[in-house]
Amino acid sequence: MESSIYERLQLLPLFLGMSKSDLAQAVGQAKFGFHQFAPEDIIIRENAPCNQLLLLQKGTIKTYTDANDHGFTVIEHLHAPAILQPEYLFGLHQYHTKTFIAKDTCHIISLGKNDVARLSEDFPIFRINLLNIISTLSQKMHRLIWNLPTSGLEDHIINFFVSHCSYPAGNKTFKIKMTRLANEVNDSRLDVSRALNKLQDLQLIKLYRGQIEIPAIENLIGYRDKK
Repeated sequence: MESSIYERLQLLPLFLGMSKSDLAQAVGQAKFGFHQFAPEDIIIRENAPCNQLLLLQKGTIKTYTDANDHGFTVIEHLHAPAILQPEYLFGLHQYHTKTFIAKDTCHIISLGKNDVARLSEDFPIFRINLLNIISTLSQKMHRLIWNLPTSGLEDHIINFFVSHCSYPAGNKTFKIKMTRLANEVNDSRLDVSRALNKLQDLQLIKLYRGQIEIPAIENLIGYRDKK
């Protein structure tokens, strides 16, 4: 059983570089929880306290992010191995900002905040891994904000999609009305509709009533950057 625990932990970025003896010591002094979620099970709801690290060891999670006024929702997919919002474990706002739902059978390892602090103090590699993960998230968001070109309506729309996604790759779904999107990009509903239909003709997005599906947002980014 213990060797199975070691193998699970070694697959996660948080424990990269830790020796088997370090892992054995960590398992002995920290309480790890092992959880399994069936498809469509709710793992975490938006605004739930972030008082533990949740490590996705196997499976795919659907993440739902709502605008502050709940005027639109962004749906993304998070694939293992991954950590669910580690940047909210400490700091000013210690609550999850997304709802996480299992897309398929998901295996998750949990680690309480006190145990995270203890392992960070006892194992420099663990501490460095955690800092690297949080720093990378921060740097990506900072770079995203300052690197968005805006040369026209299409770029404004694409930038809106990209800036509201946590990961610049994969399938994305925006549950948003045309009038709300027009307000977000500060343009008319008619012009936004024309621009979206052009992107659909290029097979970069799919339009539905109150919903926009982006099969692969990296293709949308590539189209923007080549213009």
